[in-house]
Amino acid sequence: MNMPASRCPDCGRLFHSGKSYCPDCDRDTLDSIDLNGKGNVYSYTEIYAAPKRFAQQAPYLIVLVEMEHGLRVTGRMLNGPVQIGDRVELHKVENHCYYFAAL
Repeated sequence: MNMPASRCPDCGRLFHSGKSYCPDCDRDTLDSIDLNGKGNVYSYTEIYAAPKRFAQQAPYLIVLVEMEHGLRVTGRMLNGPVQIGDRVELHKVENHCYYFAAL
């Protein structure tokens, strides 16, 4: 699955989708693009004591993924276990949350 993102047409910086301006060059309009949804796990944590809203889902994995284009995004891991450096792919985006699965 491709990942929705934004790119500054002036300086080329990439952002998560939903960003409305570029803090590097102050451009107030960004281009919507789709990025390849593959990347590597940069860091992760396993949540045991979850907030009430997610308590029934605990334990679950939160991953920081460095995408192939250099953008780092935080999301949930759909399957585990996970190790730093594992290849993952964006599986879905739901309620503004990225869900990744191992390749």
